[in-house]
Amino acid sequence: MPDLPATASALTHEALRARESDPARARELLGRALAVDIDYEPAWRWLAELAEDPAERRFCLDKARKLVADPDTARSRAALGGGPSRPPAEAADLVDPPRPPTTPTTPRERRRRRLRVVAVGVVGALLLAVTAAWTTWGGTGAEPLHVALAVSLSGEAAEQSAHVERSLRMRVEELNARGGVEGRRVVLDVHDDEGRPERAREVAEEIVRDGRALFVVGHATSDTAVAASPVYREAGIAAITPSAGSTRLTDDSDWYFRSMFGNRTQGDFLAAYAAKVLGVPSATVVHDDDEYGQSVLESFSGGLRVLGASAEGIAVRDDATVDEAVRRLTASPTDEPVVLAMTEKRGLHVVERLRENGFTAPILGTASMGTKALHRALVRDERERGRPGLFTSGLHLATPLSPDSLSGQALTWSQDFEQRYGELPLWPAATARQAIDIGVHAVLTGDLDLTGAHRADDRRRVRDAMAALKNRENAFPALLGPLYFSAAGSAQMPVSFVVSDGTRLVSAPVQLTAYEPQSDRALREGVASGAVIAIGDRHLTRRQVVATGVNLNEVRDLDTRDGTYFADFFLWLKYDGDHSASDLSFVNSVKPDLKPGPPLRDVTENGHTYRLYRVADRFKNGLEFHDFPFDEQVLDVRLQNRTRTADEVTYVTDKEILNQAPDAYLRSGTDADAGIDNLPNWFASSVNFTQRTVGSSDALGGNDDTSAVTGIYYSQYTADVVITRDVLPFLVKNLLPLVLLIGVTYLSLFFKASDGAAPVSMGVTAILSTAVLLNNVTSQLPSVSYTVALEWGYYAFILLAAVCVLVAMLRKRYANRGRGRSEEKLARFARVAYPVYILAIVLGYLVAYA
Repeated sequence: MPDLPATASALTHEALRARESDPARARELLGRALAVDIDYEPAWRWLAELAEDPAERRFCLDKARKLVADPDTARSRAALGGGPSRPPAEAADLVDPPRPPTTPTTPRERRRRRLRVVAVGVVGALLLAVTAAWTTWGGTGAEPLHVALAVSLSGEAAEQSAHVERSLRMRVEELNARGGVEGRRVVLDVHDDEGRPERAREVAEEIVRDGRALFVVGHATSDTAVAASPVYREAGIAAITPSAGSTRLTDDSDWYFRSMFGNRTQGDFLAAYAAKVLGVPSATVVHDDDEYGQSVLESFSGGLRVLGASAEGIAVRDDATVDEAVRRLTASPTDEPVVLAMTEKRGLHVVERLRENGFTAPILGTASMGTKALHRALVRDERERGRPGLFTSGLHLATPLSPDSLSGQALTWSQDFEQRYGELPLWPAATARQAIDIGVHAVLTGDLDLTGAHRADDRRRVRDAMAALKNRENAFPALLGPLYFSAAGSAQMPVSFVVSDGTRLVSAPVQLTAYEPQSDRALREGVASGAVIAIGDRHLTRRQVVATGVNLNEVRDLDTRDGTYFADFFLWLKYDGDHSASDLSFVNSVKPDLKPGPPLRDVTENGHTYRLYRVADRFKNGLEFHDFPFDEQVLDVRLQNRTRTADEVTYVTDKEILNQAPDAYLRSGTDADAGIDNLPNWFASSVNFTQRTVGSSDALGGNDDTSAVTGIYYSQYTADVVITRDVLPFLVKNLLPLVLLIGVTYLSLFFKASDGAAPVSMGVTAILSTAVLLNNVTSQLPSVSYTVALEWGYYAFILLAAVCVLVAMLRKRYANRGRGRSEEKLARFARVAYPVYILAIVLGYLVAYA
C-alpha cells in the first residue's frame, strides 16, 4: 500500500518525539506541519515552546491565539509582555511579506505618534510595576516546586506519553494560574526514557542528580518503571505511575504508587469477566515476553483457577512468535477466548491476524490495548477491506476510563483537552492527571518545609502523605472518582470493559464492580447464590449497563420564582438481563415518585431489551440568579433506579445520542424543524447528558451489621438543558425608565445654584423612583439572600443621585457665601464626572457580561 501523505498532526507527533534529542529537527518538522496546514494550532503552540527567541515565541503564540481562543495560550502570551514579534525561520515563508513603505508622515503625525508611544510606555510601566508587586507580595518569587515527568516520548508508547505530557502541562498551567502550590510556581521537568529499561534507569539517576523534584510522575511501561524503581527507592523520591501495571513494581517498593489499577486487580477482573460474563471454561493468554505480559498471565491464570477454569500462556517476542501463536490458536478445535496482554501496536497486529485467519472466539485485551487509538486503527482497516466488524466484533477491552460514562469534572476535563489539542484524550492522560493531583495533595497535606533546606524530609513526608490514602474514608477526590491505595500502593478502582459499536468504544452491557457487603450474612448469601464472585479476598458483582437516550420535544412554562418548568421528552433504554433496570423514577419531578409509565415500544430479542417511553410533566431545579439578567439557567431531568444501587445498575449515554451533532439535541423529537424551547425571553443554547453516582454516606438504618456500614449509592442519569436569557429585549423594557431618570438627574446639574431646592428635590425623587423600579424588576425572582448583578447597577445610580443632591447643596452654600468661582468649578466637575461615572458602570457590565 503506498505511503499516505504526512498530515500536520503526524508531523507534530514526530516533532514531539524528537524535541528532547534533536530540537532543531523538531522545529523543522513543526515548520513542515504548518506548511501542510497553516491553521493547525497545536503546531504553533509547540513551535512557541521550542523557540528560544522571545520575539519568535510572541509570533507563534499570537498565531495560536487567533486560531483557538485558549486561556492557556493567552496566559503564556501575556507572560511575554510587549516587544517585537517575528516568525521563526521554519515558518518565515508561510507568512505574508512586508508591505511597501508608506508615504512620509507629516510633523503633526509624528508628534501624535510620539504621544501614543509615550502613552503606551506609561501604561507598560504601570503594568510592570503591578507585575513586580504581585510577584513580590504574591509569593511566586519563592523557589518553584519541581515535578519530574518520566515517559516514553519516543518508542512504542510515544502517542500515549504525548497525551500524558499534554495533560500534565494543562494541569500545571491551571495550578500556576491560581497562584501555584503553597504560593510557589509549579515546574514540570520532562524526561524521555525512550521506552527502554536501561535508559529509564539513566533518567531516574538524572532526576536524582538534579535534586529538585519533590516527586516523579512516570514511568509509562512496566519494564521502564521496574528498572527505575530501585533508584527512586534508594534516593527517597516517591514516584506515581499512570500506566505501568506490573504488580512487582509496587509490591517491591514503598516509594512507588500507581494512579490506576494494577495487574493483580486487572487479572482478577479479566478472569471474572471471562468465566462469569462470557461463560468460558478456559482461555489462552498471548502476552509480550516482558514484565507486563508475565504479570498479567500470572494474575489472570490464578484468578481463573479460583473460578474453576484454566488458562495457558503463549509468550511472543517478534513476528515469528506471533505467527506461531496465531497458527496454534486458529488450529485449535475449541472456541475458547484469547486474552492479549501486549503493547497497543503488537495487539493491533495480532487481532487482525487472528480474524483474517478465521478466529471467531472473543478476544479480550488488557488496558494497554483499551485505547481509542487502537480501535480507530481497526475501524480504518475494516473500511479499507470493505468488511465492517471484521476486527472489532467480539472484541472486549479493559480500561480505567469508559468514554461514554464520563461525567462531572472528568467530562469537563475531557472537553477542555479536546478543545486545546484537537483530539480526545487517551486514558493515560486521565490517570496522569490523577497522579499529579495526588502528588500536589501530598504536598498540601504533608506539612512540608519547601525551602529546599530539608528536601529529603520533604520527600519522605510526600511519600507518607500518599501512603496515608489507604481507605475509602480518607480517599482523595480524584478526576475519575474517589481514589485510595491498596496496601501495596495501587489505586483501588474498578476495571471497565468496552466493546465496539462499529464507530466508537462504548461500555459493555455487563460490567463488574467491587462488592462491599452490608453484612457478613449478605456476603455469604451472595456467594452462595452466584450473585457475588469471590476471587481470594476480592469480591465482585455484576453491574447491568443501561444505554440511555433522551430526545427532548419541548421545554416551556418556566416559573423562575419556584424553579419549576414543563418538559416533554422521549426516553429509551437498552439493556441485557432482567427488567428491573427500567424501574425508574424522576427524582426532580414536581409530582412525587413520577415514573415513566407504560412503554410506547417494548421489544426483547435474544436477551436484548429496547423500551421507549414518552414523559410529559413538570420538573424543578434550583436556579442561580447571581448574574441576573445576564444569567444562564440549567433545566434538567434526572432519573435513577428506584430499588437497585449503583453497584447493580448504571446508566450511560446511548450511541444514538453520541453519534449526533450537539446542535441536533436542540431540535424537537416530534418536529425536526422546531426547537425544543418554548420559553418567552429565553433560548436554549445547549443540551448535555451526564451520568453520576449519588447517595448517602450511611446505610439509612437498613444494615444489620454495624461494623459494615458502607452507604447506599445510586446511578443517576441527567439531561441538562442550558437556557440563556434574551437580554436585549429585557434591558430595553426594564431599563428605559432608569435611562430617563439618569437623563433627568443629569439635567439637575445645570440648574442655577440659587435654585438649590429643585435639584435636591429631583435627586431625592430619583432615589425613591429607582428603589421602586428595582423592586419591580426583581419581583420576578425568588427570595434570595445575595445581590444580583442588575441590583449593583441600580445601587450605583442611587449613590450617584445622592452625590448629585450633595453637589446641589454645596453649590448653593458656595453661592450664598459669595464663593462663585468655587461653585462654578464644582458644577463643571460634576457635569463631566457624571457621564464618566455612568460610562464606567456601563463598561464594567460590558467587560463582565458581554
